[in-house]
Amino acid sequence: MRRTDSTNKLFTKNFLLYIVGRLVSLIGSGIQMIAIPLYILDVTGSGAAMGIFTLLSILPRLSVAPFAGVLGDRFNRKNIMVLTDFIRGFLILFLALLSYTNSLSILILFIIQAFVAMFDGFFGAATTAMIPDIVSEDKLRSANSVLGSVNSFSMIIGPILGGIIYGLFGIFAVFLINGTSFVLSAISEMFIVYKVKFSKKSKLNVSSFFSEFKEGLTFIFKNDGLKYLFTFAMIINFLMSPLFQVVEPYVLRQIVKMSAQQYGFVQTFFTIGMLAGNVFLMSFLKNAKNKTLMISGVSIQSLAIFAFTILIFPNILVKFSIWNFFWLTSIIYFIVGAFNTLVNIPISTNLQLMTPSEIRSRVFSTLEIFSQIMVPLGAVIYGFLIDVVAAHILFLIVNFLALAISIIFFVISPQQVYEPKAGGDFDAAG
Repeated sequence: MRRTDSTNKLFTKNFLLYIVGRLVSLIGSGIQMIAIPLYILDVTGSGAAMGIFTLLSILPRLSVAPFAGVLGDRFNRKNIMVLTDFIRGFLILFLALLSYTNSLSILILFIIQAFVAMFDGFFGAATTAMIPDIVSEDKLRSANSVLGSVNSFSMIIGPILGGIIYGLFGIFAVFLINGTSFVLSAISEMFIVYKVKFSKKSKLNVSSFFSEFKEGLTFIFKNDGLKYLFTFAMIINFLMSPLFQVVEPYVLRQIVKMSAQQYGFVQTFFTIGMLAGNVFLMSFLKNAKNKTLMISGVSIQSLAIFAFTILIFPNILVKFSIWNFFWLTSIIYFIVGAFNTLVNIPISTNLQLMTPSEIRSRVFSTLEIFSQIMVPLGAVIYGFLIDVVAAHILFLIVNFLALAISIIFFVISPQQVYEPKAGGDFDAAG
């Protein structure tokens, strides 16, 4: 395998084209992300319909992840990236045509969404694996920070534009803008120079598919650094993601009685914090050690979450007005978002560095499968616990557990976790 671009600059033509394409399509997706739920509720008034749409945004992507990983390691990743952007763009433009002619139904919307989510899976497997091939190894952490900034900016501006565009011009304009954004993204990506070549593989069939997918899973557990990072990320994701997806909305909306607007702004402060953290990381902490960043990130996040936990204790909560609590919570969420990047960016970068390019799509698809499975499992457990354990106690216990697991991880994990050898060793014969 050889790298497409050996230059030592971060903002090479390839990387600029990559992030421009990502920015355009992510803003379009952000617009649609907020508008489609509004449209479904306007048309059906059904919470069940919203639930079905949410499942159709997740399950198809998860179901194709093993195939996406294998194909991403067999074929040119740039071509997969361009093709899936074009397909998603045309599917969404088809929705625009249907809405313009008043032919759009909820059933058709659900079917198209399922296909879009499937192609999201193929796109993600290819593009995540591409980054280390178009950026030099010493610039990889900065590149991930730039991409994190692009994602955060899109998460801020996209939903804002989505609410405005849907409110003023309707769902047709939303589909038209998002579909066009995918097509423009694909056109931008066509100019990326990507000539990474892998050793020739046998013809793909059922047997070779399972064999190649197994290689990705085996590689993770044969590599000490990957194994530790993988296990740590899965456990923390299982503990913390459902806490903020299930328990936190219950606290802010049902106990604190925040309005929908206040709750939305609190979430926005978290995203702004992530954006600020990524900018700060690539501007001022480029030379910081990965272990220092990760320990600092975990420590400050834990302190901030403990502060939030104290605020929601009943005898403390009653001392604050709703607006005072809102501003305190917003500041805490900003801090959590900012320091979250100090953990996530080194982990993502090290996972990329530890994994040879010829198996990288399969490894990252495997990671996605396990991480996605853990979240709904945790959500079910937390949904049950919230009925039998006070929310502030649940926050306190989970944060203590996450902190304890983090300390154990930092004590026992090998140095390879923090300063990995780029590329690793991959033996296809297993």
